[in-house]
Amino acid sequence: MKSGLILAFDVGGTQIKAAVMRGSAVIEPTVGQYEAKSYLAADAIIAHFVAIVKDMLHRGGMLDPEPIVGFGLAFPGPFDYEKGICLIRGLGKFESLYGLEVGRLIEEALYADDELRTRLAPQFRIAFENDAALFGLGEASGFKAGEAERAVCLTIGTGLGSCFIENGELVKHRPDVPENGWLYPTPYHYGIADEYISKIGVLRLAMDRNVDIGDRDVKQLAEAAFEGSIPEKELFEAFGEQMAVILGPALRRFAPDVIVIGGQISKSGGLFAPSFQAGLEAQGLKAMVRISRDTFASTFRGIYDLVK
Repeated sequence: MKSGLILAFDVGGTQIKAAVMRGSAVIEPTVGQYEAKSYLAADAIIAHFVAIVKDMLHRGGMLDPEPIVGFGLAFPGPFDYEKGICLIRGLGKFESLYGLEVGRLIEEALYADDELRTRLAPQFRIAFENDAALFGLGEASGFKAGEAERAVCLTIGTGLGSCFIENGELVKHRPDVPENGWLYPTPYHYGIADEYISKIGVLRLAMDRNVDIGDRDVKQLAEAAFEGSIPEKELFEAFGEQMAVILGPALRRFAPDVIVIGGQISKSGGLFAPSFQAGLEAQGLKAMVRISRDTFASTFRGIYDLVK
């Protein structure tokens, strides 16, 4: 790809982390965190994406005509990444985009904007991939998963993301890997893994264990655990054990050397990773469980590789 700027979005259900990249380097003044507004109507979501692009360029002082050659979006699934069509339904986020060609809508909105239209290079393209897959590719190319022949990368936040990697390449369609490398629909009790290995999953487990939540979120519960509060420490240990029960069968089939955890909940990974690893070992899977040093950096490295 010719030199120029790449727009990069890491889209979550509640927040969007965005930046402009020049080559594989993030341009620091452009880095921003924005409300996802995933509850809006489709046209309003697209307009919000365009507004974020303009805000990044303005804040970074990038008003010269340097061309924009690509736009890479790490987007949660289910999603047809090759066609840019959103398939999210019943997950409480981006419901209005269901069935729409999101890539085409974004491109049309960018070309309709007088300020941005002249910045788009002739070879400009928009590319989508699963946010967890991009995180995993970034890990494999420069971080911890790259040390292993087989790795599974998990992102835990408002939901559960996952990807399976062998020798630095994504594995999506193989008998020992769940379809697309997605673990979130794994059945568990009366629901799926996404409902249990996530922010909601931690809070649900806290209520099941009669932990006094009050007005606290996962972050505050983790802070109490790190400070030594026994109920909260035991809560996160139980969360790790639950993860092993839910994910163990699928992980055993692939037999990874390492499992890397990223995402918002990974900040409390030191509290549940040991019990998660112990639970897997009890099932006969000896994989090293590690916490990503920087989910943001890994995901954006993956976005660059995707667009390039």
